[in-house]
Amino acid sequence: MASRQALHIFTPSRRAMHILTPSRGIASTPHLSSFGWFDKIKSTITGKKPEEGSEASSFTLIQFADTMEKARKLGTFKNFVAGRASEATVVNAFEKHSAVLRYLGAIDPTGEKLRNTDKINATKHCNCTIAEVEHILAKYTWAKEAQKKIEKLKEEGKPLPKSFNEVQSLMGSTPVDVGRTNLAKSGQISRNALCPCGSKKRYKRCCGAS
Repeated sequence: MASRQALHIFTPSRRAMHILTPSRGIASTPHLSSFGWFDKIKSTITGKKPEEGSEASSFTLIQFADTMEKARKLGTFKNFVAGRASEATVVNAFEKHSAVLRYLGAIDPTGEKLRNTDKINATKHCNCTIAEVEHILAKYTWAKEAQKKIEKLKEEGKPLPKSFNEVQSLMGSTPVDVGRTNLAKSGQISRNALCPCGSKKRYKRCCGAS
C-alpha cells in the first residue's frame, strides 16, 4: 500500500464501500477487474510495493496496524474496519483497530500465541469488547492466510486470483466468518447480547446462530 494508486481499488465512495460485510463482498466493488489486482492487493496487505516482495510469515500485527493507519489517511478500507458503522464512528473504529493490534502485537507479534487473558486485558486497555477484539484479530489472520495461499499459488505457477470473489473462494471464508468462529470458540459473548456485527439483532439470532 505504498501509494494512493495502489489503493485505488478500494474507492472510498459510499456506493462502493461495502467491503467484506456479511451482505456484500468486495467482488461487487465497481471497476475491480480493470486493475492489476494481485500486485495492488498484495501491496495493500503487506504495506510494501509489489516489487519488494514479502512473506506472509513476516506480516505482523503491528505491520497490519501501520497498513490500516495508512488506509485511514487515504480514506480507504472504511467498511473493512468499521463494518456497517456510520461515518461518525469510522475514525473511532480505525483508532480502536490500531490500539488493539498494537497492544496485542507488543505481546505476540504474530498473534499466534495470544491467550484469552491477553485478549481480555486488551479490552480493558483499549476500552472495547471481547467481540471487537476477536473481529479485529480475524481481519489480520484472514489477510495473512490469504497472502500465504496466494504466495503458494505463485510458487507453483498456478493462476492467481483476479478478483476478491476468487480470493474468498480460495479461502472458503471472509474475515466476518473467521470472527464469528473465533467468538463461538471463545465463549465470551452472551448469546443474548447485541451482535457485534452491527445488525442490531441478538447474537444468538445473528452471527451466533447455530
